[in-house]
Amino acid sequence: MQPRKKRGPKNRYIQALRVQLDGNLDAPPTSLQTLASFEVLHQILSDWFGWIHPVAPILHQDRFMQRLATTQTSPENTPGPFLLLVASICAATVASLRRRRHLYPKLTVESCLAFAERLGVWGPSAAITVERSIAMYNFGSALHHEHGIDSPISHRLLTEAAMSAKFLIHQSIDAMPFMDAQLLKRLYWLIYAGHCTSDMYGRQLLFLRQAHDQTRSLMPLEVPDAQLLGQDEPPSPNHIGSEHSYVPGLNALSRLFMVWQSSQATATQSMENLQAHIARTHRVADNLPPELSWKRDRINGDFGFDVQTVNLKITQLHIRANLLEQMNAIAKAEGLRITPQAIIEERHRVVDELLDILYHMPTEVFDTNGYSIIPKIRDIGRP
Repeated sequence: MQPRKKRGPKNRYIQALRVQLDGNLDAPPTSLQTLASFEVLHQILSDWFGWIHPVAPILHQDRFMQRLATTQTSPENTPGPFLLLVASICAATVASLRRRRHLYPKLTVESCLAFAERLGVWGPSAAITVERSIAMYNFGSALHHEHGIDSPISHRLLTEAAMSAKFLIHQSIDAMPFMDAQLLKRLYWLIYAGHCTSDMYGRQLLFLRQAHDQTRSLMPLEVPDAQLLGQDEPPSPNHIGSEHSYVPGLNALSRLFMVWQSSQATATQSMENLQAHIARTHRVADNLPPELSWKRDRINGDFGFDVQTVNLKITQLHIRANLLEQMNAIAKAEGLRITPQAIIEERHRVVDELLDILYHMPTEVFDTNGYSIIPKIRDIGRP
């Protein structure tokens, strides 16, 4: 019997062929190449910052892209938390921009989650950081868009993001770099908006903020991202971030939801309380800056502001419709046979303003945040 021939090194051609056919099996399991090619990653990140960032400004574009470039040149030195963040952005973008999924071949929410699993991120020893909190928020949002408002894993991840953000705010924010503290504040209010929206749909989740909390100091500064850089951190020579700040729109959204939460903070609901809060939503809208105020015949010329404008207007209409529904329930409980005129008139205004938006807002805006505003539109139109 002949002795078995000792195998030599693997044929490099065969190895290269396996990489092409099997999706880079020989790459380290936690390399970004096992998630997607850098060409696809750059496409999806460009879409994130161009389409989603205006309504979720929780990343600093220049700093993030610098870190990605470093990862591309030195993949072996990439920290796990950054890999997790990239995967979460991919998941959120794929889930949000459904009409652009053909640009991200083989990349799915599930494949991004599988990549996160290989990073071992679910263990109790994982550090609570701003980066991880953003990643949990992105993954939770992606699963919410994919599987609906009652997805258990979405609820779990969004709850982790909320509790992590609250922990960092109470324990660490004063010692953080200025940029991280500002991004954390932005994340806090995005999570808060999601909690209020879920509550409006009848899903009372754990609230990040109570109605009478003093949170003025938590409002993020309304400055362009370039001003978040520290004095010892020079601007990127390859600056690509927007010169505009999308934080004013986020803060306006927060003020709208604070009005709604305040309307519910009463032991006994009344017509007068609900009417007063409807009036407050009008005042918030009236005080918006010109670039965020809905005008039928005006296009900002800045896609990001257009996205924010329609998001704010639809949210305001949704809150008004929700409060009107509660007023109508009170009228029925009091045995009124005729709907009060105030309810009828406000309802007509809500419908007219909604139709105005649907007829005049560019389709591309709905491609950007339709996952958020389309359910609100349906809820507004519900009899």
